[in-house]
Amino acid sequence: MRVLVVDDDSSLREGVAALIQESGFDVETADSGDAADSWVRAVPFSGVVLDLGLPDGDGLALLRQWRRRGLAVPILVLSARGTPDERADGLEAGANDYLPKPFHGRELLARLRRMIQGSTPLIEPLRLGADGDVAFDLVDESVFRNGQPVAISRTLRRVLGVLVAARGRAVSKAHLMDQVRDLEAAASENAVEQWVRRLRQRLGQSLILTVPGQGYAINLPAERAIR
Repeated sequence: MRVLVVDDDSSLREGVAALIQESGFDVETADSGDAADSWVRAVPFSGVVLDLGLPDGDGLALLRQWRRRGLAVPILVLSARGTPDERADGLEAGANDYLPKPFHGRELLARLRRMIQGSTPLIEPLRLGADGDVAFDLVDESVFRNGQPVAISRTLRRVLGVLVAARGRAVSKAHLMDQVRDLEAAASENAVEQWVRRLRQRLGQSLILTVPGQGYAINLPAERAIR
């Protein structure tokens, strides 16, 4: 499972990220609303920890924007705004949970786990492929083919997740390289081609389409694709 931590305070952001990572999650971080929005557009997350005092805008406005856009990822607000009215504002804006600062690390982890686990039944695996025979679970990034689990590496899960997040639109090799550099420091265009080849071998040759001059796109059932 992957969690995004959004906070402009670098020491707090990295401390929260380390705490969450030590508990078994994969973690990405963002120091602004724009950076956070880029992440959620590119990668499916199991949960987001969101500060409200961001340098490029109000976190509440970002939260409302995400919900209006249909982003269903569970969001835990972690903010110094802690009055009852401020907490109510966050929950009414679409937060799943709200934890005021200062906070205790154990409570943060307990709330995060409960939030993610509680959301699981509400998020059905996304069907992929022209026939929908491949399923990708947006919560824990597990992969199934014809109802059977398929074990793939973290790098391949990340590549698949980036393609899934684009919902049928082309994703360039450069963007795929950028999204896996924390896992593959030597990422290259040749490496991207190899990862796509492996995904096709494991999940079906027609799952990932080659878009000439643009990159790759996930092959979705027609009603799910965004063109």
